[in-house]
Amino acid sequence: MLQVCGGDKPYIAPADLEQKHQDLKGFAIKHFRSVKKMGGEEFCRRYQDQLEEELDEIYANFVKHNDGKNLFYAARTPATLFAVMFAMYIISGLTGFLGMNSIATLCNLVMGITLVSLCTWAYVKYSGEFREIGTLIDQMAEVLWEQVIKPLGENLIEDTMRQSVTNSIKAGLTEQMSQHARLKTN
Repeated sequence: MLQVCGGDKPYIAPADLEQKHQDLKGFAIKHFRSVKKMGGEEFCRRYQDQLEEELDEIYANFVKHNDGKNLFYAARTPATLFAVMFAMYIISGLTGFLGMNSIATLCNLVMGITLVSLCTWAYVKYSGEFREIGTLIDQMAEVLWEQVIKPLGENLIEDTMRQSVTNSIKAGLTEQMSQHARLKTN
């Protein structure tokens, strides 16, 4: 596995990593069974189970290490925090313009807390201190990403695609009708 995704090796797709793990795990178990051992089948089975557990634990560590190499995964927390700050800035400006100052103030508060969280996250990543706080910020950003930003983005893309298809169909029908009308007049 070190040759597949360890050390300075680049990020590998999770499905490919899983496939390599299964292949190498099968090879290791086959090799374990082929070596002569003292003791009975039940005695050997216990050690084979222990081998499989250790291989799965090591694989879980390689998955975490591989995920750390994923640029998009690493940039998810700051991107999420920037998106929250941007949305709060826009909403604050609009509500302040419309005279809803209490909502604008609340949005400014959320924007400030998000900015402090972003600065704290950057400090934790840079210094390596207070890792628990960094993990908490990562988890909160993950929840925001999965529960709010990702569904909103998917809905926006779906609505845009639906509108594009509708406009294309209307344009095609209009063009077809105008060609049909020209043919009738000629």
